[in-house]
Amino acid sequence: MPKFAITGASGGGKSTLIAALAAKGHRTVAEAGRQIVAGQLASGGTALPWADREAFARLLFEQSIAAFDQAPADRDVFFDRSFIEAIAYCAVIGMPVPEEWAGMAAVRRFDTPVFVCPPWPEIFIQDRERRHDFDHACRDHAANIAAYAEAGYDLIEIPRAPVADRAAFVLRTLGTLPGSEPSNPREKR
Repeated sequence: MPKFAITGASGGGKSTLIAALAAKGHRTVAEAGRQIVAGQLASGGTALPWADREAFARLLFEQSIAAFDQAPADRDVFFDRSFIEAIAYCAVIGMPVPEEWAGMAAVRRFDTPVFVCPPWPEIFIQDRERRHDFDHACRDHAANIAAYAEAGYDLIEIPRAPVADRAAFVLRTLGTLPGSEPSNPREKR
């Protein structure tokens, strides 16, 4: 069954969209990065990525690969970010992408399109797990888009709209709403 990635800017509404898709009965996978940071903070440790950005990148890649491999094969799955973001994060922090990662990413493919939540300053907030500013979110967004494009994915930007409209856009694009056709029937579904 198809695996779809939702990428884009930090604070651009990805997790809210994922929650809306889950509420409609779709299988979803939460963002590994926020889970890593939350786990570090809960354990009282110095949270990655602030303590060690390269260790964070490695852990992000490993957990995202595991999530992809463990996703159920019997139904569609929507991922809040993916291992491609770990590759993109390397560009943000100036870390060379390990050769092994490129090989692992090449044999694990998301279905197209990859959905993109653009930077959205009106909804961007900093919190305990998202300490960076909006400018950093924009750099993160650019790196993510570049990494997916370099990996050969087709990208579709999700309009800035209420979450119900964004969820409907995703489902309509995929042709999964009753009476709808995919936006581009040639796309792999």
